Amino acid sequence: MAMILRFRKLCYLEPVKCSSLGFESYETPKIDEKQSFESPKSDRNDEGADSTVEKVLDKSKRRQNKRQPKEWRCIDYCCLTIGYMCTTWWLLLFMYHCLPANLPGLKVPESPGARLSREGLTALHPVVLVPGIVTGGLELWEGRPCAEGLFRKRLWGGSFTEIFKRPLCWLEHLSLNNETGLDPPGIRVRAVPGLVAADYFAPGYFVWAVLIENLARIGYEGKNMYMAAYDWRLSFQNTEV
Repeated sequence: MAMILRFRKLCYLEPVKCSSLGFESYETPKIDEKQSFESPKSDRNDEGADSTVEKVLDKSKRRQNKRQPKEWRCIDYCCLTIGYMCTTWWLLLFMYHCLPANLPGLKVPESPGARLSREGLTALHPVVLVPGIVTGGLELWEGRPCAEGLFRKRLWGGSFTEIFKRPLCWLEHLSLNNETGLDPPGIRVRAVPGLVAADYFAPGYFVWAVLIENLARIGYEGKNMYMAAYDWRLSFQNTEV
């Protein structure tokens, strides 16, 4: 009995080798307390480093996306072109009205009409001026209640103030019927008669004004100089309707 108790004590209680009996005891590994406490700290540090790296990568991606230029579409180029044209036009118009007509020390060249008149050239044959598409003015003869006060006022050409005041009404009166190709019922828009139909398209933007002025210097007037204005919205077949 004493031998059995001693055997149990040696094999299960004390971690020593039982060389005499041919057995080896199970040595329990010693766990270092410092390692047990430091392992969660190291895991936390690794997680914190991973999160900081992800944040830095996200910031760099955002910066790259901001720096990369956006793809331009066709409508963007059209809007940019229209903006440049309008800006240039308004700048030239501003300079035209601000600068004096005769700058000191600048000799104004003689106009062709004045030179021809000095040489003795006079009006002989009648002249017919045919304006191009879009440059001819259009005026209102009959319209909706929204166009009250616009009788014989320009809807196309001139200052284009009605576009900003009542854009939907302006668009309705310039639109044509989809079936007939003519003015809708209750609306009559006609071409501006006379030389003023296409002398200036807008303030500061002349079309035929310079030619009319030079022809007037050699004797032409409203009797022998005619502007063949037409409604450029209509088709060729509907111009005589």
